[in-house]
Amino acid sequence: MAPDALGQTSPKTYLILFQNDKEIRPTGGFITAYTFLTLDKGHISTSVSDDIYRLDERLLATCESKICPLTPPAPIVKYLPEVTGKPRSAWSMRDSNISPDLPTAASEFERMYSLLGGGLPFDGIITIDTQVVEELIAITGPVEVYGTNYSAEKDPRCNCPNVVYELEHYAEVAAKGEQDRKAVLGTLMQQVLGRALGSGVDKVPDFLTSGVRLANDKHIMFFMHNLRTQAAMSKLNWTGQIQAFEGDYLHINDANFAGGKSNLYVEEKVVYEIKVDSSGNVSNKVTIEYKNPQPFNTWLNGILRDYVRVYVPKGSKLVSSKGSDDPVNTLEDEKLGKTYFDAFIQVRPQNSRTLSFEYTSSVKAQGKSLPLLIQKQPGAKDHHYIVKVNGSTKAEFDLTSDKEFNLNF
Repeated sequence: MAPDALGQTSPKTYLILFQNDKEIRPTGGFITAYTFLTLDKGHISTSVSDDIYRLDERLLATCESKICPLTPPAPIVKYLPEVTGKPRSAWSMRDSNISPDLPTAASEFERMYSLLGGGLPFDGIITIDTQVVEELIAITGPVEVYGTNYSAEKDPRCNCPNVVYELEHYAEVAAKGEQDRKAVLGTLMQQVLGRALGSGVDKVPDFLTSGVRLANDKHIMFFMHNLRTQAAMSKLNWTGQIQAFEGDYLHINDANFAGGKSNLYVEEKVVYEIKVDSSGNVSNKVTIEYKNPQPFNTWLNGILRDYVRVYVPKGSKLVSSKGSDDPVNTLEDEKLGKTYFDAFIQVRPQNSRTLSFEYTSSVKAQGKSLPLLIQKQPGAKDHHYIVKVNGSTKAEFDLTSDKEFNLNF
């Protein structure tokens, strides 16, 4: 699929969405900026680049002149207040990625975009986060855009890579709506990708290795309009899909709703305890510890307001839960074929919170074996997991990508 997807046979234009993983959302981060990237026989160009607020301003103006079917989902109404503190009454493109399934979220974004008129002038959506820009710049070397230098060197202002500091600064400027803000994403990506494609042969392995790892770890994801291309990407697990699976299943999904950039500092530890009885019946307990070790005055730190969803096999039954600020609900996502439990917590700097869910799984063990799939949330840090079966630790790891097991007991 590569020659056609890269514009070798005919030009291809993709909508690049920048998801800020430091403000985690279901598909990887708060949608901060966008750019249109065209590939044509090795030539790269960007036509339009701006922050997402400009696009939402156009959507709001369009919807004021006609009826728009944009009723926000219940979690956005409840947990994502307007600046005035009132519940959100409109659904915007920057909050369109409420589904943990990227194809579903991307389709919702495209539905909103189509309301602007002119159809969809692109061949697919590619999402990236700060990790992508940081790793590519580490290979290409520093890039200057509008007088600002972007590099992978540690910046003393944040004790983080300079490119992360500058991107977060840009996000803050965009959020405040300053009129003289410049859309840097398109120019930055054009320069980075131009350097990547124009680099010497000795750099090619570095770019390929980095690109594949970033896609495997869900920092780059693809939603292609060409069905064959999308199917090929799906086989590589580069499409951010919630997978169907014959066995036990777990996906923990966090949504930072008006909690600033606190995901810079919050760490998660997950203990997944599985009990299997003599008849093969499975009962599970998921314990999630959220910890922010940094003080309030740390750069961009704040109170994490986290809408948490735990996705499990369809038909699983919640027995008990602890730690949520609001009552935990059991809900069905018919489209994704999963049951999920939702909760809400707030994690203050230099504090921790623990959530736990006990439930009976709808799957049964086959003899002395239980298949298990744990799916990583796109954009999330490599959170630490411990998997136990009947009290015995079977696996301990940092979740860098989706992991499949065949647990024996």
